[in-house]
Amino acid sequence: MIKNTDGGGQLEYIPYQNGVSIKRYRGIETKINVPAEIEGKTVIAIERKAFLSCKTIREITLPETIEEIGDWAFAHAEQLRTITIPDHALTRGKELFLGCIRLKEIFVNARDELNALGLGRMMSIAVTALHDYFLFDPLDFGSDAWVARWDSKLFDLIQLDDLDGFEELWTCGEEDYEGKDYDIKSYPVEKRKMKLRIVYFRLLHPYKLLPQTESELTAYLRTAPESWEIIREEHTNDLAYYKLFANAGCITEENFDALLADLTDSGAEIKAYLLKYKDEHFEKKDAFSGFELEW
Repeated sequence: MIKNTDGGGQLEYIPYQNGVSIKRYRGIETKINVPAEIEGKTVIAIERKAFLSCKTIREITLPETIEEIGDWAFAHAEQLRTITIPDHALTRGKELFLGCIRLKEIFVNARDELNALGLGRMMSIAVTALHDYFLFDPLDFGSDAWVARWDSKLFDLIQLDDLDGFEELWTCGEEDYEGKDYDIKSYPVEKRKMKLRIVYFRLLHPYKLLPQTESELTAYLRTAPESWEIIREEHTNDLAYYKLFANAGCITEENFDALLADLTDSGAEIKAYLLKYKDEHFEKKDAFSGFELEW
């Protein structure tokens, strides 16, 4: 059975329990609102692989009526950026978002306050970079235990060897692929950058962030050589990143001039902030101090 969508696509559905289940989507829309009801029947499930490899969809909204989501339901939807899920317990399958490389946020419906604090992004990171589907839990979303588990998984990721996963690519024959992700020199660099993006995000969205956790994350910024590259390449004019970098103790008298020289594409506000930081934190040298006599 087929339900036509507003944008010209089609939702194939089948009877399921006391309602219906979405079996497959076909179309080229960028935004999908799954209906709560079709032909008088409640939509209660998303079948396995229902949106598998849908290459155009960027946004999906599921109704509150959904109770189950099957294996790989949204896997390899490579353009998917956001999905809104119901605010209640869900029965879920495995690897729902496998290969969703651009997934940015998983919003929980009616949790606007938490979504605005960055938890929608935390949820998406949980199922992509942290590989923890236990955090895909609308009921526990944002609780102390949920945040503590998320932070713990982030530390697990940070502590992984930066070459972790490279051998698997190599032994699968993917050494023949061109590109930085498969080069043994650049692979660990990109792995650290991935970790740093999440660390920066977490420090900029400190919801229930414990002082000890914050201290350990800022320590990682100080030790990772790509901390400055992330800002220079991806957040050139975002003052919040520079402030975080500075407050983490990453700016020193020794590296200040080199950092400032890197800011050819940055705005006046950024340069002014760094110069002010230098005046406030680094000792000013008196031109005559070298001539003082010791008594």
